[in-house]
Formats: sequence, C-alpha cells, structure tokens
Amino acid sequence: MKALYSIIITFLLLLCATTGFAQNTKVTRAKEMMRSLNYVGAITVLNQVLEGNDNAEAKVAISECYRKVGDSENAEYWYGQVVRTPEAEPLHFLYYGQALQRNGKCDLAREWYAKFTAAVPDDVRGQYLDKACSYEEELKTKNAGIYEIKRTDFNSNLDDFGSAIYNDGVVFASERDRGSAVKREHTWTGLPFLDLYYVPFQRNGEDFVYGRPEKFSTDINSKFHDAIVSFSTDYSQVFFTRNNLLNGKTGVDDEGIIRLKILSAKSKGKDSWGNEESLAFNSDEYSCQHPTLSADGKKLYFSSDMPGGFGGFDLYVSEEDNGRWGPPLNLGPKINTEGNEVFPQVVKSGRLYFSSDGHIGLGGLDIIYIDDLGNGEWSDPMNIGAPINSDDDDFGITFGADGSYGFFSSDRDGGAGRDDIYSFKKLAVPVEVYVYDAKTNTPIEGAVVVDSCSGRIYTTGKKGRVFVDQKFNKCCTFSAKKDTYEPNAKPGCTKGPETESVLVEIPLRKEIKFDLDGIVFDLSTGLPLEGATVTLTDDCGGEAQTFTTATDGRFKFPLKKDCCYSVKGDKTGYFAQNIDSLCTRGKTESETLKALINLQPATISSLNPDGTQGIVGEP
Repeated sequence: MKALYSIIITFLLLLCATTGFAQNTKVTRAKEMMRSLNYVGAITVLNQVLEGNDNAEAKVAISECYRKVGDSENAEYWYGQVVRTPEAEPLHFLYYGQALQRNGKCDLAREWYAKFTAAVPDDVRGQYLDKACSYEEELKTKNAGIYEIKRTDFNSNLDDFGSAIYNDGVVFASERDRGSAVKREHTWTGLPFLDLYYVPFQRNGEDFVYGRPEKFSTDINSKFHDAIVSFSTDYSQVFFTRNNLLNGKTGVDDEGIIRLKILSAKSKGKDSWGNEESLAFNSDEYSCQHPTLSADGKKLYFSSDMPGGFGGFDLYVSEEDNGRWGPPLNLGPKINTEGNEVFPQVVKSGRLYFSSDGHIGLGGLDIIYIDDLGNGEWSDPMNIGAPINSDDDDFGITFGADGSYGFFSSDRDGGAGRDDIYSFKKLAVPVEVYVYDAKTNTPIEGAVVVDSCSGRIYTTGKKGRVFVDQKFNKCCTFSAKKDTYEPNAKPGCTKGPETESVLVEIPLRKEIKFDLDGIVFDLSTGLPLEGATVTLTDDCGGEAQTFTTATDGRFKFPLKKDCCYSVKGDKTGYFAQNIDSLCTRGKTESETLKALINLQPATISSLNPDGTQGIVGEP
C-alpha cells in the first residue's frame, strides 16, 4: 500500500508539474501574441489557462488584453482579480479605477485612484481622474442645451469613426468591408482593416439627410489600415493615417510590428489622388497618427508615441517650411499627460480639440479643447462635457465650416456597432472676451474673467483673450480683474444661429490709490511724538478715522477718490493742529499725500485748586 501511495503521489506531482509547464508555455505564447498586438488571439489562449486555474501572470495579461480591445466589463472583472493579488502594481489600481468609472461606478473608482496616487504621487493621472468623479455632475450638466446630438444612419455593425468634412459629404474610417475576396483581419481586434469611406449629406432644415456610403478612393485605401484624414481648405491636399506601407512595401520595427505613419497626397481631380509621401518625422520605431491641418495650412497637429513624450500618445505640431514639414514640437505637460492624447482637430479660430484619458473626464476617452493664446501658449484644457462626452470613449470631433454643426465618434450604448459616428448641432455662439489696458490699448495677460451665466472662471493669455460658448439669445455679464487694475465688467449678448461670433471688449484702468502719509512732531524738541491722536475727516460724508502714533510719530490713512480731507493732531499738554485742503478730487494718477503735524507744548503757569497743573493758553 505504501508503494502504491508513493506511485500515486509521484504521478500527481508529475501531473501538476506537467500542467504547470503547459500553463506557463501558453502564457508565454499569449505574451508573444500581445507583443505583436494580437490581443484577440492572446485572450483565447489566456482563457484556456484560466479555466479552473489560478494563474496570477495570466490574470495580469488578460486584463491588459481586454483593456486594449476596449472591453471595459471584462477589464473590470480581471483587474478586480489582479489588484487583490501580491503581484498587483500601482498601474493596475489605475486601470481598475478607469474600468470601474467607465462602467458607471465612480464611487468605487475613486478608492482605487486614491491607492494609485498614494503609490505614485508624481503621476497626476490618479489626481485628475479622482477629480473627474468629484466633478461628474458638473461635466454632465455644464453644457446642457449647447449641443444636440443624433446617431447617423450610415453606421455599420462594426467600427465607424474619424469623420472629416469633404465637399458635400463626410469621409470616415470603417471596418465594414466584409465583401473582399481576400479576408483582411487585424489581430488586435480580430476585425477587418479600416478603409476610408465617403457619404454625401445635406442639411434639410433641422435634419441631416445622408446618401449611400462608398469607398472614398482606391488611390488611398490600401490592404492595411487607412483612417483619419485632414484636408487643406481647398481640398487640393490630404493627410491621412496608414500602417507603415508606401508603394506596396511595408516597414516594421525591431519587434516586427507595423507602426502607423502619416502620409500626404495631392489631388489629381475628382476623388483622384497621387504623389503620396511619407512625412519626414515618421519612423519605423514609433507611430504617428491622426493628422489635422490648420486653416492656413502652415501647422500640422498629430498624435505620436515617439520617445521623449509624457505618456502613451502625446500631441505634437510640425510647421511647414518651404514645402517641408519641420521637426515635431511636443505641446507640453499642460496638455499631454501620462495617459493618451489622440485625435486632434484644429478649427478656424485656432481652437484645438482632442481626446484624452488622462485629463478630467467622464470615463474612457473624453473630448477636450484648448484655445491658442499666441506665442505657443495654450489655455487650460477644458472638458466639452455631456452630451458629447459620456462614460465611454468619445473622440474624433470635427466641425462644419461655420462651426454650427459637426460629427464625432463614440462607442456609447445604443449604437449600431462598436464605434459609431454621431452628428451634432451647436446651439451656441462663440464669444471672445478681450481684456486690455484702457490707457495703452495693449492686451492684459493673466486677467481673471468670470462668466455670470455659468460661473466659470477663465484666465487671459498673452493676447488678453478667452473664449466662451454661449447659448443662442442669451445675455451674460463678463467681469474682469487683475492686480493693480480696477475691475470692470461688460455684457455679451448673442442672437440666433445667424450670429457667427460675439466680441466683448473689457478695458481695465490702472488702479488709482491714494494715501495720506505723515508724522507728528513735538515742536519744542523736533522729535517724533508718541501717543498723539490723529483724526481724519472728509467732505464726502464718510466717518471720521483716528490713529494713535507710536514712538516714530508716523500715521497713515487710505484716501478715497474725489474727496477733500482735514487732518487734526492732538495730545494732552499740547495745542491741537489742523491741516485742511488735502484733496484727491480731480486727480487721475495714484498719489501719496504728505502731512507734517507740529504740536506746540502748552506752558505750565500755576496749580489749580484741585492740585493739578494749569496750562497757559489752553483752549
């Protein structure tokens, strides 16, 4: 029997060792799939490992896979397992919190953001996202009534996103091509590669009427991903994102991954394009994606994970110089976070919209905007809020020429497929508030502007400007203030959709301050007099002010504008003295008025009947 037990135990140990080896082999294979971005295949393998087995390494890997493919429900489940294991790292706390928030569980998410912040205090993502939970109600209500959204009727049951206005229609990216003889599926999602499509549309009163979507251009669509286009204002040039493929040749990085690049092409006529070029800042070792061209065609904004950034994907800008695009400039830590900043879109005013999972938001990717304040300076990032943003991924916003309508993409509930395209009407007018020095007519930087309608606070940049979206047919008061200036306020009123923009100009005058500065002296010694009472009265009906001097004999009073004052010095044993006609009336510059009070001691002559000393000449 003992021999039998030994054989059984040995067999079981060998079985466990063999099973463990098989599991480790599968986990290793899954990680290789993940490195090549085959997340769908990796999920299949990892689920096999985790069927009835508790493998911490596999849990971490499958959590990452579900996060990458955007499956927040499964990501929440598996990260919930991971954060309770000894193998948990601070970043797992963050990702678990993001999955919880995206699934509408902000209260639970806040707990894990706090754990992440405590573990990694220098990473601001946890702080931003915790604030998002605190500001959730504000983000859901602050733009109520400004945007009216609708799902478009040309969405498929797969991914449709990244729209751009082109002539009388919209160009967008879609996975809908299932009819090709050669099936082209991307291992990241297990779905078809993206192609560019075009759908014509008309605005029929309050509604959008769409035609039939067709492939945009056989000159641009390739056998890999083609997406996210941006056109020059005359449609003579297009910029777009493609897997690293040019002239039929693919490029891979050191790990064999085909990265994304930004290409340009020139128009050869109706929907025909040629002279494809890969932009100079592209590389086989990192991705460049999501181009957007400024209205003057001189700046190209895009997203990249090139080395030297602040997080996953950062926003960059390249400037055109004699037909060539210069070295990219990172937009900096005010805009880029340790998370991802993607899908930039610049509009005619210079405002830059983008999506981020690192700024304060409602969950997933949120659409944020910043205003160009000049000289490379941007306003503080502002969340566009609901209804455009939701608990899910919201991204890829674009505007029509007049800014009154546009499109954006979202994977929110209720769509036709995964990512869907939504249209919106903007029921508001852009208001530009300009704060300037009334005397020099120069812009004032750093002025604080408060919108009376929303209560929101803005700060002017070098050009003295802030930008506000204000509902149709509404009047708001904009107040401005800055140290050394007198505050001022001006109204700003909008009309209906026919109003393109409103300019509110607020002049600030240098603050005029008046003071009375003086000294009380003992006339007999010429020294400052301690304990003297100084009384100030004005002819403007103000209450009298008093002050008692210290050993230095000094006194100081603030003075009002447009008043005349009388100051009196007095002390027991001294003759009082009055100084009149100290006036601020009519003065237009700050000034400190001076007053010297000389008190004459009284002469001692005799004793009074009660034994006190009498004073000659005492009034």
